[in-house]
Amino acid sequence: QAAAIPSGSASGLAAAPTALSALSASAARAACRAMIGMLLAWLERFLLWLALQPPVDSILASLATSSSVQAASTVLFGTPEVHPSILLGAVLGLMLFNLSVLYLLPKGRLGIWGFCYFFLSGDKKANKPNDANPDYNAPSCKRMKVVFIRHGLSEWNAVFNEGSKLTLPIRFVKALISEALMLFGQDSIFFDSPLSEAGIKQGRDLMTFLASQPQRILENDRASRPVKELDVAELVAIIRGDCGESIVASSILRRAISTGFIALSPRFLKTPAQKDKVQIMTCLQEISRNVDTLSLTPEKEAPQIPAGEAQMKHLGDIMSHFYRTRFDKRKNNGNKTLKQKAIKRQDEFVKWLVEQKTDCVIVLGHSLYFREFFKSYLPKACKHDAKTKKMVNCGCVAFDFYKDSKNVCRIPPDSVKEIYGGFEDKSKKKKDKKA
Repeated sequence: QAAAIPSGSASGLAAAPTALSALSASAARAACRAMIGMLLAWLERFLLWLALQPPVDSILASLATSSSVQAASTVLFGTPEVHPSILLGAVLGLMLFNLSVLYLLPKGRLGIWGFCYFFLSGDKKANKPNDANPDYNAPSCKRMKVVFIRHGLSEWNAVFNEGSKLTLPIRFVKALISEALMLFGQDSIFFDSPLSEAGIKQGRDLMTFLASQPQRILENDRASRPVKELDVAELVAIIRGDCGESIVASSILRRAISTGFIALSPRFLKTPAQKDKVQIMTCLQEISRNVDTLSLTPEKEAPQIPAGEAQMKHLGDIMSHFYRTRFDKRKNNGNKTLKQKAIKRQDEFVKWLVEQKTDCVIVLGHSLYFREFFKSYLPKACKHDAKTKKMVNCGCVAFDFYKDSKNVCRIPPDSVKEIYGGFEDKSKKKKDKKA
């Protein structure tokens, strides 16, 4: 028979796990304190080393002589003199605090992402051109009519690209003040830059041109013919929605969307909202590292109309209505990421394009994206303005796009047709500026 365990021994054994637990918790706390101590000691040495490096040392020396720093040092440490490493730590701490506060704001987070994107992005690489031709006669070869419409002049363009370089600092400061006043709102001049007054006028001019073209009745399936076989008036009739079947796709950036809503407003006013929506697509986002190519619109949500456009005389209410009712948000995957380079977005758009049941797609987008698209799919040996020049603001260009079962894609050069504006003439632009 097993010997009986004394009651004192039993209680001691029961208390053993508790004692071990206490010891392990105490050891963990001690290890944690030691680790924090080592980290703080390393940080102190690093700050001391960094404070001695040029040009940081001269900047800190200059800051240490300022009256505000000396006053703060007197209050905190009882002496106006402050050690360089302590001053550097205070500066970095303030910067970290400001970044933390900024990160709490949606626009602040976008600003931090925009800063990182500018330096880390490689958003320039598109598909390389070749001279391979698809099998045009094969049943599996898909043909699409594509119409590119570039957005009107944006607020970003108005600040940085228009006007005299001498007045650029003034324009920039005014834009910064306006941006600061919109910090807590869902509008911006720099991020997802909206149309400027000049850009809105350009959109109206395109609308006037499209509306002024003669009425055409395309019989015997002529509307389904390739761009190469249609004249400008016939293509305009398809764009206006008078005949044939077409859909509208757009970049998720507001300047492209608004250009389409202004220029194609007669079309949208006569077509049912459920049947003629604008497909907003991340894969059509502009190719650039600049912050004006980053969208304010979250994933799967509809963009908000820029405040200035909502207040436009005669057109503001219509634009607001379009912004509320005309979006298909399924392809809005949020902002482009570091992995979504131009080549990936091109491939995604082409895949979507050839899957459409209609044979015509109207694309609202951007100059660099369009130019790179032409570069990628026009023949490599072909010399064409579309490969080297940007489309003008609110320019409209149509072309045929083919893709066969071997994934060979091609834009026949003779199918590229300028409907309105066309491509920039830099020499003419310089003459106009001089005049």
